[in-house]
Amino acid sequence: MAPGFDPELKADLERACSDLVYSSESDRPFEFFSVRIPPGGKIDSAEDFRSLLGIDKAVRVEIREVGDFLARHTGTSDPHDAGAQAIRPRYERLQALLEERLSCVRAFRVGKIEIDCYIAGEDGQGRLAGLKTVAIET
Repeated sequence: MAPGFDPELKADLERACSDLVYSSESDRPFEFFSVRIPPGGKIDSAEDFRSLLGIDKAVRVEIREVGDFLARHTGTSDPHDAGAQAIRPRYERLQALLEERLSCVRAFRVGKIEIDCYIAGEDGQGRLAGLKTVAIET
């Protein structure tokens, strides 16, 4: 039986984010995720995303542009931090891969303090797919 997602997309994204972390008050890895969009469904708003993932209405969901979400690793990384500058191109390539392989890519942030973060877009096969991580913001 075929998996419910594109295995090539999964492999490409996992390879691209291998050993990368999303830095906030903690450094958390990225992991692949994919969920089927119901026939006729759309992901045009935070409410659409909330409904698709079954997130309670009391939980905050916000949408950001991918570039804004990854800016701490690409656009605003410390120019005097050799390690940050050395790894910066990998984050840029990760963003480019997401935008190349998925349509309507956005970052969805769910919750407060311990925030589930999804960088996701439509995969052309009726699924919302991408990467998930966690940000800690107290």
